[in-house]
Amino acid sequence: MTETKGKKALSLCILRVLEQHATEQEPLSTRRIIDYLKEDFGMIAERKAVGRNLILLTEMGFGLSTYHENGKGYYLTASVDAESFDPVLYDALLRAPITESGERRLRNMQPVVPVYAVHETPMTLHTEVFDTLSILRSAIAEQRQVTFLYHTAQGDEAMTAAPDATYTISPYALFLAADRYYVLASVWGYGRLLHFRCDYMRGAAVLEQPARAFTELAECRNGLDVIGYVNRAIYRQDAAEAYTLLCAGRLVDALADTFGSAAKLSPEGDNVRAEIRAPWTAVRRFVLNHLSQVTLLEPERRQKQLREELYGALSLYPQR
Repeated sequence: MTETKGKKALSLCILRVLEQHATEQEPLSTRRIIDYLKEDFGMIAERKAVGRNLILLTEMGFGLSTYHENGKGYYLTASVDAESFDPVLYDALLRAPITESGERRLRNMQPVVPVYAVHETPMTLHTEVFDTLSILRSAIAEQRQVTFLYHTAQGDEAMTAAPDATYTISPYALFLAADRYYVLASVWGYGRLLHFRCDYMRGAAVLEQPARAFTELAECRNGLDVIGYVNRAIYRQDAAEAYTLLCAGRLVDALADTFGSAAKLSPEGDNVRAEIRAPWTAVRRFVLNHLSQVTLLEPERRQKQLREELYGALSLYPQR
């Protein structure tokens, strides 16, 4: 299978470098772009790869002044054409950390049927999923049912059909969660929302039959809460609670990216104190991801829970 691994990530990082560091008065040379890629993103790129991706950005619709035009270097002259839609760039923007410019481009590129970005760590994605997404978008826009063969992934990444794997669904929304695309839907005879991984779907086709209205489902009487469903069904998030974290100062950006306005930050020496209201699953994940740089101060019961979990993990690695 063809994969998008690494390709779109480099294009997007180059775009960010140009946005943040290049101007008409001070364009960037290829060498400086390579330096900023390493400094800002920890990414090592060859000169030829940077050149190819600069061409790719131009093909995607970004206005780019080049060294051959101005004799100095590269800088952006215009953003992407609002009428164009490139699924690979759109996917890359969905997966990237949220910025004002990124959100603006997403709004400009938003297809008629949106994909909700409820995501975590970027991974690879098979490009065939974009064909399925196109079919599902059409079905959602036309309010029609979709039929497909559902597969399960085996250890060798081969796709093998599961028993009773042919489904007919009424699709309502697309979302990106834990770096996988899903469709939110219902099945006749079942009274609750379901979700299906789009990369497990094969042979998807739009049917003539009209889709079942989501308002017929008890949980959707007041509307379709996609993000709420994802947090419950995919991330298993619980209710928000109040937490206090003491973090290394370098984690300010990570706190903002993870918790947004739910985190109230205040400096404390070389550290930063974060008053957060969020689900425990999200706070626990953040603490464990930055274990040597974060102290959970409150509440005491979660502190105790985390301590027991860490002691349990430590017992798996006895000193010899």
